[in-house]
Amino acid sequence: MDAGSFAEYLSGLDEESLTQLLRARPDVRVEPVPRGFGQLAQRLGGADSLVAALWRLNRDEVIVGQAIAALASGAAATVPGVARLLGAADGPVVDSVRECVTQLCARGLTWVDGGSGTLCLPERLAAHWAAEIGSGRPVRRIATAVRVDDLRPTAEALGVPAAGLRKSDLVARLAERMADAQSLAAVVAALPEPARTRLDELRRGSVADPFGHDSQYGHYAGYRSGYGSSHSGGIRRIDDPTELLVRAGLVLRVNGYHPELPREVAVAAWLAECAPALPGPPHVPAAAVVDAAAVRSAAQAAAQDALRSVTTLLDHAAANPVVALKKGGIGARERRRLTTRLSIAEDVLVLWIDLAHVAGLLGQTDSGYVPTDGYQAWRDGGPGAQWAALARAWFGLEHAPLSREVDGDKEQPPPLPLVSGAGRMRRALLLAASPGLSVRGVGEQIDWFCPLHGYDVAGGASKVAAAIREAELLGVVAADRLTELGEHLLATAADPDGAETDGATDGATNGATDTVTDGANAELARRCAPLLPEARCTVILQSDLTAVVAGRPSAAVARLLAAAAVSEARGTAAVWRFTPASVRAALDAGWDAQDLLAELKAASDCALPQPLEYLINDVARRHGHVRVRGMRSCLLADEATITEILHTRSLARLHLSRLAPTVASSPFELDEVLVRLRVAGLSPVAEDALGAVIVEAKPEHRASPAHHALMAPRPRSRLGAAELARLLVADPHDKRPRASDASDTFAALTQLNPHLDEAELELLADAVDRCGDILIAYRDKNGSRTVRHIRPQQIYGSWLDAWCHLRDAQRDFTIANIESVAPA
Repeated sequence: MDAGSFAEYLSGLDEESLTQLLRARPDVRVEPVPRGFGQLAQRLGGADSLVAALWRLNRDEVIVGQAIAALASGAAATVPGVARLLGAADGPVVDSVRECVTQLCARGLTWVDGGSGTLCLPERLAAHWAAEIGSGRPVRRIATAVRVDDLRPTAEALGVPAAGLRKSDLVARLAERMADAQSLAAVVAALPEPARTRLDELRRGSVADPFGHDSQYGHYAGYRSGYGSSHSGGIRRIDDPTELLVRAGLVLRVNGYHPELPREVAVAAWLAECAPALPGPPHVPAAAVVDAAAVRSAAQAAAQDALRSVTTLLDHAAANPVVALKKGGIGARERRRLTTRLSIAEDVLVLWIDLAHVAGLLGQTDSGYVPTDGYQAWRDGGPGAQWAALARAWFGLEHAPLSREVDGDKEQPPPLPLVSGAGRMRRALLLAASPGLSVRGVGEQIDWFCPLHGYDVAGGASKVAAAIREAELLGVVAADRLTELGEHLLATAADPDGAETDGATDGATNGATDTVTDGANAELARRCAPLLPEARCTVILQSDLTAVVAGRPSAAVARLLAAAAVSEARGTAAVWRFTPASVRAALDAGWDAQDLLAELKAASDCALPQPLEYLINDVARRHGHVRVRGMRSCLLADEATITEILHTRSLARLHLSRLAPTVASSPFELDEVLVRLRVAGLSPVAEDALGAVIVEAKPEHRASPAHHALMAPRPRSRLGAAELARLLVADPHDKRPRASDASDTFAALTQLNPHLDEAELELLADAVDRCGDILIAYRDKNGSRTVRHIRPQQIYGSWLDAWCHLRDAQRDFTIANIESVAPA
């Protein structure tokens, strides 16, 4: 390990400090775990791991981290140096900087070089933040290519006396003036808006990739932005934004022509942008004092309604698969049909579709979206367990179902996944509100709690509003505060070692579970069970042949009503109607009159209305009076009925022939004969060739386990922070055997992609050998860069054959074009 390197710093941590760092960065504990501190440093410095860690920072911590990058290396990158850059050499600012540095160190985002006391950043993070600030050259280097006649106006504009100075002295004075970042920031802040806009273009025009994969030097961006816009026939326009920057002394003209922004000005512009620096946590009012019983009651009502809606949706999909679009997802027309059929608002229906899919309860088959095999176990569970599965799926979801992004002008229909920052905002919002603060108050200050969300003002407000409404619909939030259910969700959403989860891979994802997820769901279910008791379902059977169902029906009641009645209205109370056709359908499915009457009486816990009892007995008495025997086809009945059938005009298409006084035949198949007889008002039953009655069971559709397992991501197992810290401290020199040592995969990948580091190669080799999921950053032959969640199958030649979860299809990836690898 190099002296002063990140790996050396990590190796110097005691076991307790190392454990705390590993708790804060759970992604680096995914199997295969790092072997030694060198690999740990590589995993902590990986792009995806850094992105996950950056999402957890507040605004002050981001500013301090960027300030360290602005100071780059050298003696100035210390706590006092950062405080001076931010405008104070002592007092509260120094204390705030020190606290932020402590938090950054605890997350492995910075470290202190023990020899010099200099603050250091992982290489990728330093490059990223430097590019965010502006990666131009310092003024001393630019000035060597600037004519002295152009330097003098620049110096004078910044208040530096330039008369009679030699170029070397002038450059030194100018560099000294620009070293005062705070006063230069004041100059930047006073610029007119067009000049500020052009300054930002010069600063950021070169940033093409979040972690500097394609960054160019800042002066190239300045050339692109300034060339051609600041000149017209060799005459510079005084009102041109670039010319305004030149006249203000903030931009230099290289060789008298090309405008270039000094790095010192870029830093000053960044300071002006983030002013006031380190304001500290914003004031968020406490949640209004509300009766605890009222909050609990509102949360319980919302949670029960959520469970009822999801159950209604899935019960309906079991009997009638939800139509899927060719590209996947449930289109707007089908959602409108479901809205009318299920009495669920269309925007809220989108939420339940997404949650049912992510929780592994709804899957896609050739016939459409139907419940998975896991649905029955969920349906039979208690309300606490059912709510826990949905709530954890929602907490880990990366997009906002009630504010879905649109790809261009095309909708991405549910439950297709979306690339979004809304999930990070949701988690930051709830975690910040957990001490009893106003949820909406936190939402108004979300830019401090989650500064890297990437949305504009309107977009951020939309995501916050969606998160709050979704939380209210689930019972996580009520009366502008977290409910007891919400507090339990946050408590169990923490990693078993104490770190908050951050993303769907740490929660329930598409039905794939691991030990961590099962344990967290069980714990949340245990805590919520007293708050969500089993609600008694009340079935009121009325004389008008309707049943009013209050509450969420049990699985038995739902099956009974679906078999023997027709749904007329759904809501807090559902209305079902018994008709001759619906009762006959129940008898066709194998019920008999006595069982049907007994089940209805047990469900309603009272005597049956006389009209309903008469209806069932009357339909049962007629049911089977006509029998259709499968021999393409033979009708058996008494002589009078056969005569009536033969003379019924609507049945002429069956081409019936009398074989005997009580027997008629038809050249049509049994199913066709049954349908036409029932349309004619008869109640036939089907028999097989031996005379046994055929029970026409209505099938319940399910997504097959094999199909669902193929489609669902597989979260990797993860080692505990304390256990990994113990292993690393006991074996700092990486002597433990690894699984890739026993295969040729690691060596093959090393030859095919020499740009990946050892930790990334080991992750990739393990995924290939075990068919596990990973995330890769990939650049295709056209130069487009994407991040893919894949499941490698095999290596052939120079390609990787893998299942791509983004495309839901098999894809080939050129191994040499894989730029980074991270755990999924």
